[in-house]
Amino acid sequence: MEKNKLNLLMLCTVVLSFTGFSQAKYWVKFKNKTGTPYVTSNPSAFLSNKAIFRRTFYNIPIDVVDLPVNPSYVSQVDVITNVTILYVSKWLNGCVISIPNTAPLAAINALPFVQSSGQVNRYKIDLVKVDESVSSNPLELAKQSSSGYNYGGALHQTKQLNLDCLHNQGYRGQDMTIAVMDAGFKNVNINPVFDSVRNRGGILGTIDFVTGGTSVYEDDSHGALAFSCMAALKPGFIIGSAPLANYWLFRTEDVSTETISEEYNWIRAAEFADSVGVDVITTSLGYTTFDNVSQNHNMSQLDGKTAPMSIAANIAARKGILVLNSAGNGNGSSWPKIGIPADADSICAVGAIDSLSNVTFFSSIGPTSDGRIKPDLCARGGNAWVATTSGGIAPVNGTSFSCPILAGAMTCFWQGHKAYRNVKVIDTLKSKATFSNNPNNSIGWGVPNICSIPVINPPVGIKQVKNDLGLSVWPNPANTLIQLQSNQIIERVEVYNAIGTLVETQFAKSNQTKILTDSWARGTYLIKVQTVNGTTVKKVLLVE
Repeated sequence: MEKNKLNLLMLCTVVLSFTGFSQAKYWVKFKNKTGTPYVTSNPSAFLSNKAIFRRTFYNIPIDVVDLPVNPSYVSQVDVITNVTILYVSKWLNGCVISIPNTAPLAAINALPFVQSSGQVNRYKIDLVKVDESVSSNPLELAKQSSSGYNYGGALHQTKQLNLDCLHNQGYRGQDMTIAVMDAGFKNVNINPVFDSVRNRGGILGTIDFVTGGTSVYEDDSHGALAFSCMAALKPGFIIGSAPLANYWLFRTEDVSTETISEEYNWIRAAEFADSVGVDVITTSLGYTTFDNVSQNHNMSQLDGKTAPMSIAANIAARKGILVLNSAGNGNGSSWPKIGIPADADSICAVGAIDSLSNVTFFSSIGPTSDGRIKPDLCARGGNAWVATTSGGIAPVNGTSFSCPILAGAMTCFWQGHKAYRNVKVIDTLKSKATFSNNPNNSIGWGVPNICSIPVINPPVGIKQVKNDLGLSVWPNPANTLIQLQSNQIIERVEVYNAIGTLVETQFAKSNQTKILTDSWARGTYLIKVQTVNGTTVKKVLLVE
């Protein structure tokens, strides 16, 4: 059932049609979602169980933003002569169209449900180019490793974050899902450093939001390099920051030609990522100017609520996703500041440090136009080690690599503190960073200590779970019986299934209770336990 639902989501989200480069692209904004056949009380029609689970677990309401666009609105735009629908955004409530000239716009703007229309264009970015011929001997690098895991070239960038401490406790990204949005993932399907993630089925899917389809392995190498910072697993050679996480790989950036506007590609990918229940989004891209200079962003727009991609990044964060984005590599250029969407207020913009933990010369700076400090945090981006597409490893420069290094590290941190909401993850690590008492617009709050506070959740595989209310829930996974015990009096227990339906309520008035589950469907459940000192929620998996 989940696979069929996923196929449906892909059909609803991926590009509907494509046109040649001569066509102009316009964004058509709708006034409302009145008349949509979807309702918030039936989220399984447009969200996966994992996406619903995230909202239930963190008490995030399913609201009108989640609802797909009214199909009738799209159809009425589509039937206008010379209009081709390219794709639809439910979060921003509109669609991008392709037209050969401006003649159809009069008919579009006359539709009673259309709020506005305006031209969009391809954004320009400066992707980091890597000299893959520069590579060190992995055996020499292996001799430097003193951790429980032989990180090879990635040793120092891992230890800078104290991430090896967390890895040694068993937190390596298990049961967490990361969406990577980039320009392409060349050779990820054959590069041996990715054998582990491929062989265990850790790549959950791939989508090309630029040209359509699912093939992303023949395009640009930039995404593959960034991906290796997290997912590579070849001891003595390179080990990424979250080598046991699951991944979606999305191509959203076209580095060679103008096809579809990259900000909107990213928005579609983010909406899809949310719908399938990802935990983390990491993007090593950032946008500032256009091919058409008259439509360029300007620094006054860096307020987190003007650029479409920044608006969508904040929406993704408000849906419970931990969003990280490269700060950019523009310091010292005509655009020294962060790009879009690093200005978004609810995401983590990542700057770059060198081997001495000093901010690099190229790392883009803040503040935002409304005075907020950016970047938020930093990781190694000066001579960071990545796996090249030709099978070697190389030192590279760029926030394109500090961002995924930190994304994997924060994923492992969140794995150990799953009760935290995404914003609390960011705020907690800011408070444990090197410049927490004196943040600035070059290094932000600095370099976080990922292992600075005791973990709450045991790694996947531990049967008994304790939380800060003194509650134990076991066994987990369970079969016919779940036991709860607390050092406090349990007043009320509520159990919800994966789509948020209340399936059982108990009034225990004791420090322990049992729940019989032999008649329940197998799957994921949320157990909400209330004591006099607070309420906590635990996830339990029922298996055969």
